[in-house]
Amino acid sequence: MEAVIAPLHVEQLNITVTDKILVHDPSKCTGCCQCMIACAYKHFKTFDLEYALLQVHEDPLQPGRFINAHCSHCVHAMCLAACPKEAIYRDENGIVRISPLKCVGCGICSYACPISIPKKHPRLNIYMKCDLCDGDPVCVKMCSAEALKLLPREEAFKIVAELRGGSP
Repeated sequence: MEAVIAPLHVEQLNITVTDKILVHDPSKCTGCCQCMIACAYKHFKTFDLEYALLQVHEDPLQPGRFINAHCSHCVHAMCLAACPKEAIYRDENGIVRISPLKCVGCGICSYACPISIPKKHPRLNIYMKCDLCDGDPVCVKMCSAEALKLLPREEAFKIVAELRGGSP
């Protein structure tokens, strides 16, 4: 399977980030959780939603509308900066990953993340987060409503700004 993402060098910071990120359109999301089921099965061979590396939540301010919480593989990844064991790193494609061999389960990454994306594995004392399925996210493939998309960063930022009612 060919990866659909590529590295993108940010010259000002001298780092490499992934050129594409996930974008969720809540106006299209039905809350079916197929993205979560696909994710849990791909990574852990279970249909238990507790193992999904992204989460679907009902919007508390707008019942019937759903929000998808997922890793953005940030340019300024606070989880990476905060990890005391250097268990969080950027791979050659710029995907922010957690090494299960180095993670000690302290949870600092989750506290450092603005939306607390890294989460504790249900049975192991390690944290986990989205790895974009190595560049071919199964959550996007399984989203029949097309609420989840993998888009270039610039396009993603514009769409998110529009969804929030502002300009990029």
